[in-house]
Amino acid sequence: MTLEPSFSDAWYETFGRPDDTVTAREVAFLLDVLPPPPATVLDVACGSGRHARALLERGYRVTGVELEPRVGVIARAAGVTVHELDMRALRELEGTFDAVMCMWASFGWFDEATNADVFAQMAEKTASNGALVLDVYDPSWFRAHQGQHIIERGGRRTEELKHVVGARLFTTLDYGDGHNDDFSWQLYEPHELVALGETAELTCETICAGFDVRSSPRGEVARMQAVFRRPGTRLDAEP
Repeated sequence: MTLEPSFSDAWYETFGRPDDTVTAREVAFLLDVLPPPPATVLDVACGSGRHARALLERGYRVTGVELEPRVGVIARAAGVTVHELDMRALRELEGTFDAVMCMWASFGWFDEATNADVFAQMAEKTASNGALVLDVYDPSWFRAHQGQHIIERGGRRTEELKHVVGARLFTTLDYGDGHNDDFSWQLYEPHELVALGETAELTCETICAGFDVRSSPRGEVARMQAVFRRPGTRLDAEP
């Protein structure tokens, strides 16, 4: 199976427009952990810019990286500076940013060595007083929720099949019209995320679950968030 992410039209129609309440919760978390505006933010795999647009409205200066033109154009139309660029090529961007974020489980697509290099590049783009935020899958949740599930969304009935092999999650989506999507992610335990940060000379400030800095990952929700910082940097929350 290829480790190159590829999203079909069916995926975008079914899953590409999360509910506004979902985005609002995620943005509230970002406002808690990012440096205050007018900080510069690099949104890696920004998609249509649902996080970037909300941050722009609050005074942040946001740059997005997005490989898929059909969604990047939506973010660009909303005022986000978007580079059509593979996340494996972040070194092609000039300068550093006060914060770098990679949301919606967009980290972990590739093999272990490539994922580590993507993280290293995001760290290199994080300024000396900056923060790096990852939103990734919790391995414990997926090990407990393997098998087939039915998803009713966007007027479509989708069969989802998930299984975990070692440290990798494999997911197949069957849209019932002859089209399937196959995805795969490397899964990271919390201590492995800490180690990634240490290798890149970043301190892991917190690892939480469900976009709640008070909640530790216990396999109760599908995603966990890791916030890294440069030594000596404080991430003061802004109202």
